[in-house]
Amino acid sequence: MHKIIRLLLLCTFPIFLFAQSSSTSYEELIVMLSPNSDVESLLADYGATLTYKKRLSTSLNIHLLSSPVALNMSEKLQLHPSVQTVQKDAIITWRNTPNDILYDTQWALDTIQIQQAWQYTTGGQTALGDTIVCAVIDGSFYVSHEDLKDNIWHNHAEIPNNQIDDDNNGLIDDYTGWQLVYNTDRHDYGSISNHGTSVLGIIGAKGNNSVGTSGINWDIKLMLLSAHTATEITKISNIIEGYSYALDMRRAYNLSNGQKGALVVSTNSSWGIDFAWAENHPIWCALYDSLGSVGILSVAATTNSDTNIDRYGDMPCSCTSAYLIGVSESSKEDRQVAGYGHQFIDLFAPAASKSTRWNDYYGDFGGTSGAAPHVTGAIALLYSYPNDRWAAMVKNTPQQAALLVKSILINSVDKKSSFEASVSGGRLNLGRAMQELADYFSTPQENNLLVVYPSPTSSYLHLKASLTEQGTYPVRIYDTSGKLVASWTIQTEAPTIRYWEFEVGDWARGMYIVELETPTSKFVQKFVKY
Repeated sequence: MHKIIRLLLLCTFPIFLFAQSSSTSYEELIVMLSPNSDVESLLADYGATLTYKKRLSTSLNIHLLSSPVALNMSEKLQLHPSVQTVQKDAIITWRNTPNDILYDTQWALDTIQIQQAWQYTTGGQTALGDTIVCAVIDGSFYVSHEDLKDNIWHNHAEIPNNQIDDDNNGLIDDYTGWQLVYNTDRHDYGSISNHGTSVLGIIGAKGNNSVGTSGINWDIKLMLLSAHTATEITKISNIIEGYSYALDMRRAYNLSNGQKGALVVSTNSSWGIDFAWAENHPIWCALYDSLGSVGILSVAATTNSDTNIDRYGDMPCSCTSAYLIGVSESSKEDRQVAGYGHQFIDLFAPAASKSTRWNDYYGDFGGTSGAAPHVTGAIALLYSYPNDRWAAMVKNTPQQAALLVKSILINSVDKKSSFEASVSGGRLNLGRAMQELADYFSTPQENNLLVVYPSPTSSYLHLKASLTEQGTYPVRIYDTSGKLVASWTIQTEAPTIRYWEFEVGDWARGMYIVELETPTSKFVQKFVKY
């Protein structure tokens, strides 16, 4: 197994301004203002002690400021009435190194049962004809790669290279996404590497074109947000700006009924900070709920070290947003080979696989950087499931659609003892996930309580049932003496085969009986709580 370069957290770092003496060190601060506040007034209150760097998000009113370290401006800003929250900028790096082991096939796609998923769809559009987009925030990208160029997203509201902000989003000529450091839509700036290009290939290398490899999605649009600097390092401020770009594009799509913006369904983050905690990065973490509010799921790779991140921390996986999916790596032999945690790792996914590289080349790519895009691509493929009711949910209730996809991914994993230290207890199975989505929108022939799992369980219980009519159905839990322990209800707005989740973590150990009542029958199954 390949070795992984460890990421070192640098909470503060020296910034030298040309107009100042080099003997003074500066720290950069990410500041979120209240919606109706303006940054000019904030700067006026602090005079020369605060320097404006750039706007990171217009819609969320987030800015990057700089101040001498000795002034401890972070605490002072937090007390200002117009400031919602402050966090220090910090350095991140990507979460992989080249894999020297050669594979003669893309074994990872077989592992996640991609052929079963492709029987339903190979990606590209929803049933209503809306183009599906994945946003990838990474280093550099080889945009003209023979196996990627047809799947690159373009902002058609922008006329390329005319030096005009045609769509009035504050960025000039952002036709092919945005380079977050150099303020251009070119993606070959800074330190060139294969990392971002390989991530793109896993998600969406063009399929069935007799060229190179196949992505999880044969057809898709990949939104490019690159952030390399000359030293191959980027910062949280660049990442926040990238997320905000994807957020604004999806919000524009939602508000215009698909006439503007882009149907961004997922973002990929194959980078992070080891041994870092969400409490120290409030603005960064809050973005995941903002993205989720418009219907975007965010996928994050965890550390490549064999570390319990529930105990030692990880960013962004320790953020608690319901719209964030923390991913770790599974080996070809289904072993756990990277970070783990019952609380912050949602599932495992295969990583080392053939993918696209710079200059139309192909090569091996692994680490958790390779695991995350398998999940990001899986999300996009699920969105292309050809069902009108599903496409309508995506458009009309985007938050509900996003949470449904996350729930299905977690509940459809291949359960493995080696992956127990995760929320799902398993490894991505996209074929089964696609079947679960198809079941959700199916019309069953009879009522039934299909599955009660896991058993034994320590925290959550899942019920899968087929229900032939919309309505509310009672669920009762009894202990072995016949005593009623809990009463729940499950609801459905249409005939369906789906599952529901209930918390049982505080219950006593022992065996319990689940009873589902429908208008015509009662269905009973047992489970064990430990």
